[in-house]
Amino acid sequence: METKNASEPEPIADVPEGDSNSVTDDEAVPADAPRLVYGSQELSDDDAFVLLMFGDGFTKDEQEKFYTESKRIADYVMETSPWDEFKDVVKIYAKGVISNESGAKADKAKNQEEADKDTRDTYFKTSFWSGGMQRLLTIGNDGAAKIKALKEKFLPKSDFEVVIVNSETYGGSGGTYCLASLNNESLEMMLHELGHTIANLADEYFAGASYAREYANMTAEKDPEKVKWKRFIGKNGVGVYEYDNGGDGWYRPHQNCKMRFLGQQYAFCEICKEELRRAFCKGSTVTKLFFQTYADILYETAEGKDMSEYFIVRKGSSEATCDTLKDKLHLTYKYVKDAEGNPVESNTVEGIPSKAGTYTIEAVFDGNETYGACTATAEYTIELPDLITLGVESKVYDGEPAALDVKVDYDKEYEVKYHYTGTVPYAAEITYDYNSDEAPIKPGRYTVEVSAYDKASKKKISRKSKDFEITFKSTHVTDNNTSEYPGAQTYYNNKSIVFTGEGFTADEQDKFEKKAAEYIKYFRNTEPYKEADIYFNYSTVEAVSDESGIGKQAKKTYFELTYDDNGKIVLPEDGGKAVQGAMYIGNNVITSYYKAAIVIVNDDNVKKGATFTNKRFTVFAGMDESGMEFAANELLNYFNGDEEGYRAVTKEQKDTQRTQFLKALYYTWYGTDYAPILSRAYDEKFVENGKPVDLAPHFHTYVLGKEVAVKYVITYYADNGGKPGGKLSSAPSKAGTYHAKAELDMGGKSSLPVELDGKTYNLPQARCWTVFTIQPSQITPPTSAVSQPKTLTLSKTSYTYDGKVKKPSVTVKDTEGKVIPASKYTVTYAKGRKNVGVYSVKVTFKGEYKGTLSGSFKIKPKSTSVKSVKGGKKSMTVKWKKQTKQTTGYQIQYSTKKKFTSGIKTATIKKNKTTSKKITKLNKNKKYYVRIRTYKTVKVNGKSIKIYSSWSKVKSAKTRK
Repeated sequence: METKNASEPEPIADVPEGDSNSVTDDEAVPADAPRLVYGSQELSDDDAFVLLMFGDGFTKDEQEKFYTESKRIADYVMETSPWDEFKDVVKIYAKGVISNESGAKADKAKNQEEADKDTRDTYFKTSFWSGGMQRLLTIGNDGAAKIKALKEKFLPKSDFEVVIVNSETYGGSGGTYCLASLNNESLEMMLHELGHTIANLADEYFAGASYAREYANMTAEKDPEKVKWKRFIGKNGVGVYEYDNGGDGWYRPHQNCKMRFLGQQYAFCEICKEELRRAFCKGSTVTKLFFQTYADILYETAEGKDMSEYFIVRKGSSEATCDTLKDKLHLTYKYVKDAEGNPVESNTVEGIPSKAGTYTIEAVFDGNETYGACTATAEYTIELPDLITLGVESKVYDGEPAALDVKVDYDKEYEVKYHYTGTVPYAAEITYDYNSDEAPIKPGRYTVEVSAYDKASKKKISRKSKDFEITFKSTHVTDNNTSEYPGAQTYYNNKSIVFTGEGFTADEQDKFEKKAAEYIKYFRNTEPYKEADIYFNYSTVEAVSDESGIGKQAKKTYFELTYDDNGKIVLPEDGGKAVQGAMYIGNNVITSYYKAAIVIVNDDNVKKGATFTNKRFTVFAGMDESGMEFAANELLNYFNGDEEGYRAVTKEQKDTQRTQFLKALYYTWYGTDYAPILSRAYDEKFVENGKPVDLAPHFHTYVLGKEVAVKYVITYYADNGGKPGGKLSSAPSKAGTYHAKAELDMGGKSSLPVELDGKTYNLPQARCWTVFTIQPSQITPPTSAVSQPKTLTLSKTSYTYDGKVKKPSVTVKDTEGKVIPASKYTVTYAKGRKNVGVYSVKVTFKGEYKGTLSGSFKIKPKSTSVKSVKGGKKSMTVKWKKQTKQTTGYQIQYSTKKKFTSGIKTATIKKNKTTSKKITKLNKNKKYYVRIRTYKTVKVNGKSIKIYSSWSKVKSAKTRK
C-alpha cells in the first residue's frame, strides 16, 4: 500500500516578476475623452441613455482595434429590437485603456487549475472560469472600482458600463457591469447580459435555486389569470411555461426568448421588451410614445374602438396610458389594407374605424408638465367578425402534421382555407422560412391561419390564426438530475451527453434509437464512465434525413456529412454546418448545459470519425464498436484537455488520465465545492463469510482529482431486476446482488469543510450509488486457512531533515486485523533516507503469507521564519531567515484573512540565498498576513516534485495609499 499524498502540489500561481515595459495604472489611461461610436452628437448626454464601453486586454498597440470593435458591437446591438426603437435616444461611447498583456486571465485554460495559474496582467483583471464556470467572464472588486472612477472622471452621465474583453474565447456576464468577449457568439451573449444589467431580467433557463425569485419575466405564479404578464398571453408566443433543469415551481413567459437561447433567430419576448423599454426611458429625459395592443384582438363592430388606451407615454420613470390624457393626444386613422390584406389607396378615416382591415395611426401628443411633446406612427388590424374557433396543439415530431380543430359559426354554406408560415431552425444562426398551404411536419415554430369564405360569394367572412410548435422527438435515457442533492444538476456536477443521428430516414429512426442504446450501454460499461455513471445523463434526439447513409458527395441528409477515400468523416476547418446543427440539438432540444453531442453516422463505409471543439464538443462516429470506442475515448480526451487521438498506455499515463477526469467531475461555484463520490465496489470480490459487508472503504470523494477524508452514511438495498429494491436494515452478509447509496455524513451541517493541501473546501451533501455482489462461500476457490496480509503501517510517514538516516518501524496486519509477526516477512528500505525526499519501504512475505506490501515516507526540509514584514505603497517587503541546507527555495503565502481561509496568493523564490521579497499590486490601506516555508525539488519516480517544510508563524503588515 502506497501512502497517500507523498508530496504536496506546486503552488497555484507565482507572482510574476516586474516588467520594465509595463505601464502603471495611471499611465494606462490616456487623457483623451471617450469616443462616440453610436448616436447623435447633437443630443445632450444629460438627455440621452448613455452606454460607456471600456476595453480590457488591449495593449498599447491594440487600442485602435478596441475602437473598431466597439463600433462594430454598438452597431450590432442597435439593430436588435427593442434597442432599434431608441436610436434617437441611445448614445454609446468607447474609452480605451492600456493593458500590459493581451487577452484575459484563463481564456485558454482547460480547467480550474490552469485558470488559477494564469497571471495575465490586464488593466481591469477580467477573468474566465469565474466561480468555477469556464464561460463566466467577470471583473473583480478592484476592476469594478476602476470602472467607477473612470466613469466619474470621463463620462459621469453614463447610465451603464460595458467591458469588451480582447479574447476570441466565448464568454461574458451581466450584473452591475456587463462583460463580453470578442467571440462572434458573444455578441448575442452581450445582448442577453445587457438584459440583466439594464433591465434586471431573469434568465429564462434555470440557473440554480439561488437565482430563483420574482422578476418581471420569472414568477412562482402559474395561474394565467393571475400571472403578472397575463395581458400578453397569446401574443407572439407568450404563455406560462415551467422552467426545466431543476426549476420546478418557477415559470417564464416564453419558450424561445433571448433570455433563454442565444442567436439572431431569438428575439426578446414581449415581456422582456417592455422592461427594456422602461429601462431606456428611465435613463433618458426624452419623451417616447409607444403603441402596445398586448394580446388583444380587435374585431369588426358597428362602433369601432378608440385606440388611445394602447398608446403609452414614457419619460424617465414616469409612464401613463394615453386614455388618461385624451385631451393631449390626437389620433389620425388611415385605411391602408382591406380585409383580404390587399393594399388600398390610403385615405383618412372620419372618426374611429370599425370595419375589418389594416389601419395606420398617426399619434400626436401635445405634452404636459410631466411629458414632452412627441409623435408616433403605428399599425393595427381589425379582424372580420369572430366566427372561427381554432384549436391546434403543439406536438412532438412523428412525421405527421399537427391536428387542427376548426369550427365555424356561420348559418350559410362556407369553405375553409389554411395557410402556414413559420421558422424551421437548424442552428443558432441558420433557419429556414416556411410559407405554404401545406401543413408542415418538420420540427419548427409555426402559425396556422384559417380563413372562412362564404361559398356562394367567395367573400372572406372570418379569419383566425394560432401559433404551434413541432418539437424534435427526444428521450432522456438516463437522468440523474435531482433537487435532493445540490450538485446533482447539469449546471454543477452532472454531464449531459446527447446522441443524435445522421443519414437515418424517417423509417430508420427505430434503427437509430437501437444503435444509440448500444452506444449508451457501451459508455455506461466502459471506465471511467461506468464508475462515474451517476454523474452522466444520456439523451437521444431524432434528426430525420431525406436520404439514407452519407457519401463522398453530400446527400440529402440532416447534417450533409461526407467521407473521404479512407472512410474518414470530413469536416471543414470551422466545423461547418454539421457542428452548428449538432450544437443546436444539444443546446436547444435537451439543455443549454449539455457537454457533448455525439452524432452516429448511418453508413458502414465510415471507418474513422471526427471531432470538433468550440464552446462545446461534437463527435461524429460510425455504426460499429470501433465508432463507440472512438466516441468514448475522444470524449475523455475532451474532458481531460488532451488532443484528438491520444490514448493512455502506461500506468503513469492512465493514472494521470484518471486524475484529470476526476477534476472534470468536480465543480466549484463561489465557495461551494461540488465534489463527486465514486465507487468501484462492483469490481470487488466479496465472498460470503457470515459477516456483513461494509462498503465504507469502497466509496471515495474527490476534490480536484485528490481524495479527501470524509465519513459516509450508507444505506443498503436488495436487488430488483438490476435496480434497487427493498431497503435493508443493515449491511448484508448473505450471498447475492445488492445496491448501496453512500451520502456524506454532514454532522447536521449544510456544508462539510474538508482540508486538502492546506486549503479548506466546503462540500454540500452528495451521494453515490453502486451495485455489488457477495459470492456464495461454496464457490470460493480453496485458500489457505491463514488470513493474508492486508495493511502496512509505518511508525512515522513524515520527518524533518536533520542529517540523520531515517528508518521508521513497520506494522503489518492481516485481513482479520491481526498483527503479523516480523518473522513472517523481510523489510527492504530505499537507499539513502537522510536527505529531503520520498523513500519507499517494501515488505516481502514468506511462509504461509504471500505477496508484498509497500509504503513510503517523506523527509521534509527544515523550516524558516519571517523576520519582518513592512508595508509600503500598495506593497509590502518580507524578510526571512536564510535556510540553505537541503533547500532549493522558499514559498511565501499572503492573505487578508488571518487564518488563510480565502484570497490566498503565493510567491515562489527560486534561490535559497535570497532573504527578502517585495510584493506589489496589493490593495491600499489593507492589512496582510504573511507566512513562509522552504521547499526542495526532488525526483520521485522520474518526475520532479517540490517537497515543502511546515509553515512559519504568521506576521502581518498594513499597506499604505
